[in-house]
Amino acid sequence: MGLKTKYKLIAIIVLLIIAIYLLKTQPKEYLKENNEEEEMNIPIDERTLTLEDGEFWISKIQPKDQLLMNSTDIEEYNKRSFQKEESLMDLREHEASADKEDILSLIQSLSKVPKEERYDSNGNLMDKDFYNHLISNMNLDSIEDRVHIQYGIAINRTMIRTFPTFETSYNKKDDYQFDRFMETAIYPWEPLILYWESRDGLWYFGRTYNYIGWIPKEDVALGDRDEIFHLTHSQDFLMVIDRQISIDDTLYDMGVRIPLIDEGDNSYRILIPKKGDKDNLFFIEKELAKSNSLHQGYLPYTKENILLQAFKFKDEEYGWGGMNNTRDCSAFIMDIHRSFGIMLPRNTIDQGKNNIGKLYDFSSMRTLGEGLEALETLPPASILYMPGHTMLYLGQHEGKHYMIHQFAGYYEETEGGLEYISVMKTAVTPVDIKASSEKTYIEMVYLAKEYIP
Repeated sequence: MGLKTKYKLIAIIVLLIIAIYLLKTQPKEYLKENNEEEEMNIPIDERTLTLEDGEFWISKIQPKDQLLMNSTDIEEYNKRSFQKEESLMDLREHEASADKEDILSLIQSLSKVPKEERYDSNGNLMDKDFYNHLISNMNLDSIEDRVHIQYGIAINRTMIRTFPTFETSYNKKDDYQFDRFMETAIYPWEPLILYWESRDGLWYFGRTYNYIGWIPKEDVALGDRDEIFHLTHSQDFLMVIDRQISIDDTLYDMGVRIPLIDEGDNSYRILIPKKGDKDNLFFIEKELAKSNSLHQGYLPYTKENILLQAFKFKDEEYGWGGMNNTRDCSAFIMDIHRSFGIMLPRNTIDQGKNNIGKLYDFSSMRTLGEGLEALETLPPASILYMPGHTMLYLGQHEGKHYMIHQFAGYYEETEGGLEYISVMKTAVTPVDIKASSEKTYIEMVYLAKEYIP
């Protein structure tokens, strides 16, 4: 074989090796890139959705974007609700002063010494001396015959407590997830009426539109009545529509209404409430970038939006009374509806039995079969109420009915009997999970409701 022929053969072999390498690698990379590009461009309604996705349930609703109430309807609904439900109050209609007996009645209706044993944060039994100290700190003997009320705004995410104390209260020594002195959370920009002050000067006894109790003074700024209600009821506002956002290191939850000064191309200019040295209310301006967490005005009240808002809480940690900077079952329902401007009572029983809406009576349903049959005609996005708990009904899939709710846990049948399954978050479950009574949740539902006229 000549030298030239030998070199040609070597060149052919090298070229062949290169060609084989390119065939094995380049087409695969090209295919991968194209597949990824195609996958990114698949519309959401064509992707594989599961029971855990809000869009899965929204796709079953027709028409999903039908307006359930417009802004005028919602305003009228709120007015009727406030007239009927005792736990609700339009703070603008409150008198400028209150009688001693009325204030005492309010305080004593909430701040009651519990009949069952309670334990503090160190596991110590709360005895008579402990409760006597709390009662003394309420400063009831100093209330005058007629008290001039004060007006304020919450400047932080704060709380309402049963007694004027930060000491926690547990039914069991190790039951730290349920502070029984925690009544509810209060969000920034919440207007407040303040009746009284604790003996140690650290607490106000006051009320929001839907709750009364002891509020930390450090989280409240005092202001002029007319200015407060002008700003908190201004027609120019942003609504927080995400689960929770942070502005200047302060948490703002879904449903918080923020006064809007003006709007730029890519940002908003808002007002933030602050507290001066003498507890006085003042405001600072803040520029916020536009985002999907904020909406100018209320969201349209549709079933689609109800479910979209609900699923923003999915997997959020459970927070009894607003503990852990999260929420419980009734606050879950309440905050969803605040996004639309609907003002609900705080507690489950007041939302359920005592509030207006389109009602579906489940009280005569005695068996699991009867409860499931009643669900066949219940519209999705309706609210379910059972003693001490509330849930959002999602609909039916493959013969099973589902709901989303913020809850602590449920029970499962095992060979050894009922076993408790801790959940402690917002989750999608079937309606036939069991309670400690061995009944399913749907068997315990006494009412379903749509918040419409």
